[in-house]
Amino acid sequence: MIIVQAKAKKLTLAARKGNDGQLKADFAAAIQKASDQAWECAEAILTRKCRLIDETGREITLPDSVKEIYPFCVVSDHYPALALQASQYLQYQTTEVVQAPLVMDVFLLDVLAELLASPLRLLSYVRLRGAASSRLRVSHELAALGYHLNQNLWLDRTYSLAAVDESFTTDVDVAMTVRREGLPGKRTPPGILTHMEGTLYERLIMQIEHQADPGLLELGFELLSLDGEACQIIHQGLTGITAAAVRDGRPHDFTFVDDGGEAGITFHCYPFPDPLAIEHLKLHCEKRKYAERAARWFGVSVSTRGDIQFGMMYSQPWAQSGVMDKLTKGMQRPKSINIAMGVLKKEVVHMELGRNEPCMCGSGKKYKKCCLP
Repeated sequence: MIIVQAKAKKLTLAARKGNDGQLKADFAAAIQKASDQAWECAEAILTRKCRLIDETGREITLPDSVKEIYPFCVVSDHYPALALQASQYLQYQTTEVVQAPLVMDVFLLDVLAELLASPLRLLSYVRLRGAASSRLRVSHELAALGYHLNQNLWLDRTYSLAAVDESFTTDVDVAMTVRREGLPGKRTPPGILTHMEGTLYERLIMQIEHQADPGLLELGFELLSLDGEACQIIHQGLTGITAAAVRDGRPHDFTFVDDGGEAGITFHCYPFPDPLAIEHLKLHCEKRKYAERAARWFGVSVSTRGDIQFGMMYSQPWAQSGVMDKLTKGMQRPKSINIAMGVLKKEVVHMELGRNEPCMCGSGKKYKKCCLP
């Protein structure tokens, strides 16, 4: 859930001239008050002490539980160094449900909604930005967005604080100028929205964006939180198992574990419908999660074209189990990146097709008229 608390309070002339006391007073009236009211609103929602209605007056039925609430504190005026002020002055509370507030002007909200056009993309950024709130220093939120579009808001775990300069806003400014003024140029900033175009990784993301499945959305958030190398590994892994499944007609799998060991994903490719596929993947994921002691584990079944057939997610806390100890005894860890990439590259080399050969996806069409384009 996103709570947008918008304030009309503007920065006074005295504050713009550098009056420190007036600057703090204006901040308190425009941003601190908005944050406090967003907190009150979140409390009212969680305790069911309010009614939610849409623009027609119809009541909105709340779910039984709300997993995450993100407060947006939006001002209608341009505040110089707004993000820097928020990092210095803003006082707020958080819980497991209510996250740190995201402070912005209405112009940034407009850019966010346009460049991160799908709910999955927007919510993924909000999640990552909230998680980085105590570790990231920017003078304006546009720099944080620009860094995200370029580097996926990835922060090295070994550093406790990172500063992002204004140069990351350049590509965003160019893209918005092209969109607003109709000038020639790139409508989309180069980076996470462009560098995986045409890959099976992007195909996964596009499918998840169009499905209102909570489990798949969590998988989407996990995929969108990865760095560029991890995205390429997943693309190569999917390419390898789909090619191998077409070649020998048997199921193949590929497992990816993130750097911190917090989460893992097992991809299975089933070339033909199999009534036991769900149980097979279910057991595989349970064993992998237990063996890796991961907080989250995802299982995804894909067709030979890379289309999602079904998925599952496990997020229960790890607990010692004699049964699972027996099931996972002798279970090998997922292959290292270098070994896995070497194997998968060999798989792909064997699947090089001529233009007029039957396509590897099993459609019955020639390769040049099916997957080659």
